[in-house]
Amino acid sequence: MRSLLCATVVAAGLSILSACNPQPEASGLLEEAGQLVERHPDSAMLLIDSIFYPEKSLNHEYYMRFLVTQVQAKYKTYRPIHEDTLIFRARDYFSARNKYPRTTALAWFYSGCVYRERKQYEQAMEHYKEAEKFAMQTGDADLKGLVQYNTGDLLAEQGLYSEALKNYKNAERFYMQSPEKPDEKQANCFSAIGRMFLLSAEKDSAFRYFHKGLEIAEIAGNRELQSLLAQNLSVAYRNEKQYDKAETYLNQSFRLNTDSAKLPRYYLNFALLYTGMGRQDSAAWYTEQLKQQINDSLTDNYLKASLYRYLAETEKEKGNFNAAFNYQDLYTNVVEKITKERLQQSVYETQRKFDYERMRNRHERQVTVFQFWFIMLLLAILIGGASFSWYTLRQRTRLLHTQEHIETLREIAAELNKSFESKITVKDQNLRELLLWKFDVVKKSALMEQHSTSEMSAAELIKIFHQIVYRGNKNGHWQNILSVFDQVNPGISEKMRRLFPNLTETEYRITLLTYAGMSVKDISVILHLSAHTVQTYRTGLRKKFGIDDISVDTTTYLKEVLDNI
Repeated sequence: MRSLLCATVVAAGLSILSACNPQPEASGLLEEAGQLVERHPDSAMLLIDSIFYPEKSLNHEYYMRFLVTQVQAKYKTYRPIHEDTLIFRARDYFSARNKYPRTTALAWFYSGCVYRERKQYEQAMEHYKEAEKFAMQTGDADLKGLVQYNTGDLLAEQGLYSEALKNYKNAERFYMQSPEKPDEKQANCFSAIGRMFLLSAEKDSAFRYFHKGLEIAEIAGNRELQSLLAQNLSVAYRNEKQYDKAETYLNQSFRLNTDSAKLPRYYLNFALLYTGMGRQDSAAWYTEQLKQQINDSLTDNYLKASLYRYLAETEKEKGNFNAAFNYQDLYTNVVEKITKERLQQSVYETQRKFDYERMRNRHERQVTVFQFWFIMLLLAILIGGASFSWYTLRQRTRLLHTQEHIETLREIAAELNKSFESKITVKDQNLRELLLWKFDVVKKSALMEQHSTSEMSAAELIKIFHQIVYRGNKNGHWQNILSVFDQVNPGISEKMRRLFPNLTETEYRITLLTYAGMSVKDISVILHLSAHTVQTYRTGLRKKFGIDDISVDTTTYLKEVLDNI
């Protein structure tokens, strides 16, 4: 006895020490469990259980993954998970980071499964809807189908068959895309879809989906699915009073079943079938078997209600009214419990709330997109209007500058006319030629006005000006000015060439126009130079001419030098 006690103490001590010390291999065990949990949940559960102290052996993120994988493995191996509320911490952790949509979806889904086992169906539906949102961000068709299928189950438990049917069909659509055994998953969905049609009294659709699912299950060799679908077909044929087919499919289902927990449902279906067929001895035998199966381990309230109702009717027909009343009371209590749960847990309202939120978010996104493009269109219109206004203003400014140049040319012509009138006194012929030249300038100015419009550009106006005044010859205006200058000042231009042979052509022209008494502005317009350039040239000419006295202007100097030669 003492040795046994010592061994127990030593084993307990070693377990405590191993639990308190970190496991270096814990991360690897968790990774391997995560890879196995979908196909081999039993093996994954063994690996999870071999991690003794996960809080200490794993970093925080891996510990959160551990909580999700642990509940996932327990759920897939049909272990109770109603106490595994630590997964709520993992749900909050992954939701706050939003880096792993698949893990986040799993955390929300299995948190919903915990609530579902705790019979908190409203919270379960909220979690399934959140899981659906994150699952849609992944490319995992199996995960999307899993969420849709369980949402359908939850709705079906509340009697919302038409709503559940939508989710089952969505699940079947996602499972079609599954890379792993899509046929078996589709067959399971067909079974659920057929059951919803059967409960909705749409018998033809129910038969079609049951047969379709059974055919797929037989091809896949899945005995569990074959058993489920055969039993569904048996119930459907029994409701249609086709008892021979109902018996055939029920016997087939019973032979394929390996789960003893499903025996109460089989006994009930056999009892109902043989009662309908009038085989009272067989019905009585299964009824007695059924009574022995009713105990506290039976947790399905819907199955309980069906059992109590059948037993109440059976005892009533036998004349056992006390037993019938007892079973009727039990039936009423179960129905009240189901009704109370449905009223307290508004699963349908929760689903509608999430669907409404999803539709509202979609509408808000559409409105936001519309507002964005409307603002962009408005900005484009404003920018286009501003650009057009700027272009129009620029063209108008150019036109005004062109008109100013034309006015300057007219003023120059007028000043030249006055100069010619005051200085030409020698010959009448010269006077006549000056008058003709003046008349010609006035005539060409009039032609310029005739061709000028508010829509012409500066380049077009200058082109017309050259065509009218100089007949297309760009140097024509200088030759005309030089000709008139020689008539007014005979021989001066030649003297200037001889006296200042080193002058460039531009310097020569500036000197000649300076001699004629023209201002810097006038010279700049005639020679197409800026006023600053003309002033620079004139300063350089003063140096070349040797004019050091600032009181003597260039015009006076030139007249004194050239007139006295």
